[in-house]
Parts: sequence; C-alpha cells; structure tokens
Amino acid sequence: MTSLKYITQQIKYVPYLLILLMLSSCFGEPEFPNEPEIEFAWIENRAGGDGDSDSGKQDSIYVGLNFRDGDGDLGLSSDEQDPKYDATIPDPDNPDTTMVNKYHNNYFVDILLKRPDETEFSMITFDDGTSYNGRFPLLNNSGRDRPLEGELRYLILLLVDERIQDIFSEGDSIKFEIHICDRALNESNFITTEGVEIGTSKGKDEEAPTD
Repeated sequence: MTSLKYITQQIKYVPYLLILLMLSSCFGEPEFPNEPEIEFAWIENRAGGDGDSDSGKQDSIYVGLNFRDGDGDLGLSSDEQDPKYDATIPDPDNPDTTMVNKYHNNYFVDILLKRPDETEFSMITFDDGTSYNGRFPLLNNSGRDRPLEGELRYLILLLVDERIQDIFSEGDSIKFEIHICDRALNESNFITTEGVEIGTSKGKDEEAPTD
C-alpha cells in the first residue's frame, strides 16, 4: 500500500508569505529530471483587506504551483548565508564592490501589469528595488537523493494606496511570471499565471477574467 505524507510549513516574509505543501510517496519512486520542473495550478485573490496602520488596502494573492524534481535538492534554510547563497556577491566587473546575489533566494517572481485602457501586459520594475522573490525551506530531510513532487503556495501582498505604491490601482489586471531553482542552482522552466484584477476577489476554482 502506498504511504502518503503531507508536510505543511508556513514562513512569513515581507511583503509576502510562502506556504509549502509537499506530497511524497514511499513506494514506486518516479523518475524525474534533476532540474526542477513547475507548472501553474491556480491563483486566488482575497481583495480589499486592511494593511498596517499606514498602508490602507491590500490584496492578498495566492499562487499555487505544482513542482517535481528528480534528486530532491530543493529548498534553503533561513541560516544558509555562505557565498553560494549570500545576499551579495563580488561584482565580477569590479572586485572592490558587491552586487545582489540572485541565488540568495530560490523562488523568483516578476509582475506583469495591464491597465484598464491597455490591451497588453507589460513587465514592471520597482525604482526602490522592491522584490517579491523569496525562499522556500528544505524539502528533503532524508539524507539521500530522492524524487519529490508536490505543491508550492505563495502569497503576495500588494498594497493598493497611492501614498505607498502608486504602481497598483483598483481595476488593473496582473499576472506573475515565476521560476524556481534547486540547491545546485539549476533553474526550472518559467511559467506565467492566469490574471487577476486588483480590488476584485477571485477564488482559486473560479475562472480568471478574460484578458
């Protein structure tokens, strides 16, 4: 009989929250590539919640991804800060300075935005360096390589208030382009989520609005 084990962990970051749900089977291990693979599962928006005392409204947008990995080397613990995963690394063009190390994180998020009067989504950047990237924790504590598959749930909090972030307004549509990497720094494929409308709630089982 197949034995199923569910592990749920919740890790709080600013400005996002990562929830992990992992499903592993003890028998009949499948064969997956050693590079992680992901696919979009669902997206949910809980719109109009209250932020902190200074931030006004916020949308809580959850993204569900299915993942699989052949050797299970996925996840980073919060105390891993060696040069491979450090927040900064030497700039190869100027050894006297440092630059942001992408692989300090292992879950990478870009935001695609479309205004109500626009027809196409465009990727946005933040002048203040805001990032929605993050870490998910170690998934394989068995001490050996093994295939893993399961679901990653990620929560992004978007402030909807011109005093704080004038990029997002009610009625805008957004999508997310996401990829992950493993401990060996092998990157997964990129996926793009369905869209949601800022300021409008959407359950994960509801159809996304028409672009």
